[in-house]
Amino acid sequence: MAQEIVIPDSGSGETTAWASSAKAFSGHGGMSNLATSLLRGAVHTVLSPLESRMLARQSAARWPHVFILGAPRSGTSLFYEIMIAGFKFSYFSNFAHRFYQTPLTATMLGQRLVPKHKPEYQSVYGHISGWAAPNEGGWIWRRWLEDGHWIDERGLTGLPVEEIRRTLAGISALADAPFVNKNVMHSNRVRLLDALFPGCLFLEIRRDAKNTARSIIRAQQHNKGPRLDREKWWSVRPSNAGGDTIIERACRQVIGVAQDIERDCAHVGSERYFRIDYENLCVDPWQVLANVEVFLSQNGLSIFPGARDGIPNEFALQPSRPLAPEEELALERMLRSVQEMAPI
Repeated sequence: MAQEIVIPDSGSGETTAWASSAKAFSGHGGMSNLATSLLRGAVHTVLSPLESRMLARQSAARWPHVFILGAPRSGTSLFYEIMIAGFKFSYFSNFAHRFYQTPLTATMLGQRLVPKHKPEYQSVYGHISGWAAPNEGGWIWRRWLEDGHWIDERGLTGLPVEEIRRTLAGISALADAPFVNKNVMHSNRVRLLDALFPGCLFLEIRRDAKNTARSIIRAQQHNKGPRLDREKWWSVRPSNAGGDTIIERACRQVIGVAQDIERDCAHVGSERYFRIDYENLCVDPWQVLANVEVFLSQNGLSIFPGARDGIPNEFALQPSRPLAPEEELALERMLRSVQEMAPI
């Protein structure tokens, strides 16, 4: 059941009209996709004038933005939620993601209408439940950037740069806190993000390669997570993308994403890049938070502690289940082969 949104008794005409639509949308579980789309379109129409006004008066961001990178199935969602709980950050919420054409206005109104997120440190293929929960903001980003091949600063041409910058700056200003965003699709556009947001910071989560590849393979075998793209690729596409089998593609993805991140962060400035091992995050999340705080401070971002609700002393660290014996052998051989081609 969708989380209920509490609507205040009074407000402006724009807010009241939007709130009525949003309350209906919050219970959209029984609605058809067409009805949901029509309702969302109506909300966007109502909010668009206010979104335009907010963007027009938005100044530059006060703090550098922070982007969380990594291969799919590597622990990025867990780290994202820990960051939101551990520090005072602004972010794209599930609510803003749903109203992706007007994320700034939706965030402002969501602060009044949506109960604060209570972390549970659980996700389903990148989705963290709850209207106020952190979201990758995929629908928002895809308004501006196409998910696809590796890209660098040359991709800046033709982008609505001011709109993008003002949107993120506005989200930050509304919460009076730096902006953080986890999206595995950022892993092949580090140099483009650096061009869009000079001085931004990058945090990479890296998990054991075999465990990550197993999880990617199993997700595809069970049709979980994102849909395959036109070229039959699943999730983020590294610069070494290719392969004839699901095992080879998974190995190329795990190794290639890490290689792209490391190379591109070295290009934009290695001092703005910090790597977190997933295994260490699980064993001692508090120490990881302390290390991240030092990194942020060294880069001029003095961060305030968050509520830190329920962050445990450790998370259960369980290796992914082995594949079928013949698949496991093929996985080990392919990981060695890809690592030899592209050492990291």
